[in-house]
Amino acid sequence: MSEYAVLRASLKERLEEVEKLYPGASYNAEVEEFRGREYPQLNGVTYLDHAATTLYSCSLIDAVSSDLKQNLFGNPHSLCPSSLETTRRIQDTRVRVLHLFNADPEHFDVVFCGNTTAAIKLVADGFAAQSGKSGSTFQYRVHADSHTSLVGIRPMAADSQALDSDKMGEFVRSKRKNEFGLMAYPAQSNMTGQRHPLSWAGDLRRNRPGWYTLLDAAGLVTTSPLDLSDASTAPDFVALSFYKMFGYPDLGGLIVRKASAGILRSRKYFGGGTVSFVINPFDHPSNNLPHAIRKPGDPHEYLEDGTVPFHSIIALDHAISDHSRLYVNFKRISQHTQALGTLLFEVLKARKHGNGTDVVDIYTDQHPSNTACQGATFAMNLRKADGSFVGFNDFLKLASVRDIHLRTGGLCNPGGVMKWMDLSEWEVRKNFAEGKRCGDEWDLMNGKPTGAIRISLGAMSTLDDIARFLSFIDEFYVEKAESLSATELFSSSSGTARISKISIYPIKSCAAFDIPPSRAWKIMIQGLEYDREFCLIHQGTGKVMDMKMYPKMALIRPSIDLETRTLSISCQQISKALRIPLDDNIPTHSHSITKKCNSKVCGDTVVVQAYSEKRISEWFSNALGVPCTLARYPSTPDGGGRYMKNHLRQSNGEIPIALRNESPILVVNRKSLDPINEMISTTGGKLSDISVFRSNIIVDGPQPFDEDKWLQLQFRNSGSTIQLLGPCRRCHMICIDQTTSERSPEPFVTLSKLRTINGKVYFGQHGTFISESDDQTGFIQVGDELDISRIDLDTSDTDSGESCSSGNTAITADTAVDTAEPAVKQEPAQASCILQ
Repeated sequence: MSEYAVLRASLKERLEEVEKLYPGASYNAEVEEFRGREYPQLNGVTYLDHAATTLYSCSLIDAVSSDLKQNLFGNPHSLCPSSLETTRRIQDTRVRVLHLFNADPEHFDVVFCGNTTAAIKLVADGFAAQSGKSGSTFQYRVHADSHTSLVGIRPMAADSQALDSDKMGEFVRSKRKNEFGLMAYPAQSNMTGQRHPLSWAGDLRRNRPGWYTLLDAAGLVTTSPLDLSDASTAPDFVALSFYKMFGYPDLGGLIVRKASAGILRSRKYFGGGTVSFVINPFDHPSNNLPHAIRKPGDPHEYLEDGTVPFHSIIALDHAISDHSRLYVNFKRISQHTQALGTLLFEVLKARKHGNGTDVVDIYTDQHPSNTACQGATFAMNLRKADGSFVGFNDFLKLASVRDIHLRTGGLCNPGGVMKWMDLSEWEVRKNFAEGKRCGDEWDLMNGKPTGAIRISLGAMSTLDDIARFLSFIDEFYVEKAESLSATELFSSSSGTARISKISIYPIKSCAAFDIPPSRAWKIMIQGLEYDREFCLIHQGTGKVMDMKMYPKMALIRPSIDLETRTLSISCQQISKALRIPLDDNIPTHSHSITKKCNSKVCGDTVVVQAYSEKRISEWFSNALGVPCTLARYPSTPDGGGRYMKNHLRQSNGEIPIALRNESPILVVNRKSLDPINEMISTTGGKLSDISVFRSNIIVDGPQPFDEDKWLQLQFRNSGSTIQLLGPCRRCHMICIDQTTSERSPEPFVTLSKLRTINGKVYFGQHGTFISESDDQTGFIQVGDELDISRIDLDTSDTDSGESCSSGNTAITADTAVDTAEPAVKQEPAQASCILQ
């Protein structure tokens, strides 16, 4: 019996105990029977991101497709038969949505819109337009544990405050009159899954007339029913997203309590069929008459600007039916996710390292067995045995390799991050000043996480999802023995080494061009000649493309011909090769083949010359199936230059790196791949080729991982030197096969077990070239012998498992990439991409 089978069996027993201890929890075993048929997209995938969007079933897509193929639906803003049919279907679906929440159509209406944020903005626009009328001032109170969609209303209000749960409770219970305001809060935190009292809406209406309630229900309704049967205590406005409930269609809604709807009529914008009368131009209104009069009637009639997304609304009708057929109702889904959520919560809380310390911090003070207080969404961070945190970005990289889908980061919930990460306002501002940005790779700053790992369960989650996730935690993050010591990581050796291979990557993130052994190649302070001098830029975003997002870039194979001064580019999918003259760097003649544009590399703005010839953009777009074109980094840019800091050099301590991510040169030791492949072979995984590490120089070193303590590589023939700058942090880009562009878990999985230091995975060394010549250039060639200078490592003064080389001093691997002043003078948004 495999370890996984044993784990699953134990979890099944534990699940049965959960159902006995908490009678409301009830696992729906029927999901296991139909999941493979209805959700084939989950084959081999552990999906734990239902709070972002749950998944659509095959039968739903089939039903929608059949309906659209068999029926003709016209634009509803017409009276022809196809339009009338569309109008009827929209009206029917509107009523079905209200019934889904026990909302009486006599007292409620639903306004269709793009998503929850769009619904919230409709309310905000109405209140902002009303503010100032009859002396009223728009006040706003928002729960501190809110998505940015609610936080975004704050600048629109004259008076705004964020309140925690205790203060929010006090606010709704205190009696005040003659005020005008909006109170907004999430029914369920999008970050932690904690649920807040739905009774606040009724309390506010009784105690503070003039105040309205906006409920963000997006997180709640994914797995729980919402009952609006009592119009007297229901929120005035409820925002939600239907794709979070059903997976499809991409549609949102605003449920409006009709008794409160008048406030939204003040919204200034109108468009499409939302007005009964409009005159244009209206520069000289007659007798102060209005130039536009909004439609009377239900809120959707004056709030749904333009043509509603009628095909999506028709699809929503099918989604409600299909969901009901599969899961009966949301109460049943709630019982199912309550059982799984309680199981997951308890087994994670019980996980301990070998020394007895906790593996997981879960950010909630509620137990998921109580569905009134906690949903099946959890935010967490992992700790190592010494109590320090595991970076959530490193966790995400390894989870992605294992095909575990979840979300990490700030989760669009600034208040939740500040509370649970114990970050004060000055700490958040300090982090921002030091480079922290939304979506970047700064996961740990000053010893604290900047965000969290979020896992969220859904209707189609099963016990296997829990077992796979827990197996992943046990495999990589539960420390059962002492950490690897520094003496085990850094070997003792001496002698010479030899260059066995030299590679450049003329087009960033595309295939390597291996320098012929018979040719000496020019090397400069900024790296090897023509290395990453070109790039591909997306025609829509203007950003430099990389292999992590577009793995097929590995199939684009450039080569350099110095005799003809030509860059030749081939691809299996394209019969004819593309040729670019190398001497067209920055054309000076009147008929320029390029145009200057700004692009992005690792958060830096760079100025590149984009080729404007149609044949070039078409060639690359056809090869990748992506609208893109070739660009070149000028050898003497007039702006947007990129540099790395090297405190051991002159020239103001800066080295140009152009389109390279981190440093001019990447050096790897061929022998360091041997123990990795030996370990992979024991598991039956796919052996890795040295090419996946995308190095510039491959050295036949004395023994595996000897490079960890290299300081310099000196060329015997020329006397030039490559100075090593520090370890190369790796991500799952090394899992892309450089000959097929296919992804596999290896070697990242095995590398993470062998080469994780302070939570970071390392392989290879960054370097820069130092020449004795005046022009700072030299030549290197395959077969060149190297003399190696090493760190004189005193392991007695080194913390266990932390030392790596950088410059002339031994530094910790943690500081190699995580200092406030990173090696590259930029935001470290792509620190793990390395050179690409």
